[in-house]
Amino acid sequence: MVRMRLQRIIRFSAALGLLTAIAAALADINDKGNATATGWVIISRFVVVLMFGGLGLFAAHESRIRGSIVMTSNEWTETLRDVINWGILPGLALGLINYFFFFPYRYSLFVAPRFREMNSYYDSFILSLDSGMNEEVVFRLFFFSCLLFSFRHLYAKLSNLWPSVVPILPVALALVLSSLLFAIKHNYSGFTAAFFGGMLLGWIYLRSGIESAIAAHFAANFLFFSASYLL
Repeated sequence: MVRMRLQRIIRFSAALGLLTAIAAALADINDKGNATATGWVIISRFVVVLMFGGLGLFAAHESRIRGSIVMTSNEWTETLRDVINWGILPGLALGLINYFFFFPYRYSLFVAPRFREMNSYYDSFILSLDSGMNEEVVFRLFFFSCLLFSFRHLYAKLSNLWPSVVPILPVALALVLSSLLFAIKHNYSGFTAAFFGGMLLGWIYLRSGIESAIAAHFAANFLFFSASYLL
């Protein structure tokens, strides 16, 4: 049973790594990267996602959360429904909120030039796909899962003292800390949006797996980028 689960985790992580590497390569080519640089992007992204994704999925399983709906659901219709209801729709709502509240910061010097200089919906699509897949694997699948795993073991001895608090506290701490890490990565201008967005994405991941979190992140970015830079 353990060996079979490990094989499934490796296969899923490899597939996720391949998809993320392809998205990163398309983004690099679109940013006028050369062949050598693009090749390195593909290799490095694949390795990072394979390792971080695998560890994250293992931690998610040990923490008794879904981690991946593809790995835990037997019906593709159920998976598609969850991705739409818990991923795309909340993501579009998040993108709309970002547009109304953080529109003035879109040309901040803290924003990477490849975002500020986008001029087509293809740019928006590729950049949204690249950032959504990479960041969700690192910050939700890996950091959130590993923090949750650590905190649940740390507070397990207190279950007799605070039986109503222990089930909630590890989740809350993992959600806040992973969102803070996510916000720090987005620098000063995007800190607030990234923190609250990370809280929502963490909740989506907890509720419906990494696929829904990626879908939500992609939908939020695509709507925000398209509305802010192209309309």
